[in-house]
Amino acid sequence: MAPVEVETIPYDIMAPVKNLKVVDKAFELPLVTSAYTEIVSLASPLTPYVENTVTTITPMVEGGYNAIKTKVEENVMPHLPEGTAEALQSKMNGAVAHLTVAVEKVDSLACGGVDQLVEKIPALKEATPELVKNTKETVASYFTSATSFLASFSLAQVALKIVDTGLEVVEQV
Repeated sequence: MAPVEVETIPYDIMAPVKNLKVVDKAFELPLVTSAYTEIVSLASPLTPYVENTVTTITPMVEGGYNAIKTKVEENVMPHLPEGTAEALQSKMNGAVAHLTVAVEKVDSLACGGVDQLVEKIPALKEATPELVKNTKETVASYFTSATSFLASFSLAQVALKIVDTGLEVVEQV
């Protein structure tokens, strides 16, 4: 049997998986967009190093892949029964189709989850500086309330101690 070139996963089959709707929906939120922008700006000094590393490693990986592919084509493929490669490709295509359907369902569920989250927490629609300002105000308000509660608790403790001392004095008389 002549060697048959089998691609592992054709890129056009994986296209639906690469474009998740939930990512687009998340990037509609100002909070996510500004966080992404901040991360990109923090990572930008590292980008040249990563690009150089990938550029250096890619030829090595491609060389190893081509060596393995050649060995398989020369030593394994001739020993396989007729039609095995086509059967494997067919099964792989079926598996990829099932996986694509599953990923699309999960993507739809995730989109619904993002919608519910934004519905329950409308502050996510706010611009990040406004959200930070509101969060600081809320935390300060809760802190003030907690401080007032603790202060009233200690005042109540002191008042109870004064009453207890007064009752002890009355008891001694």
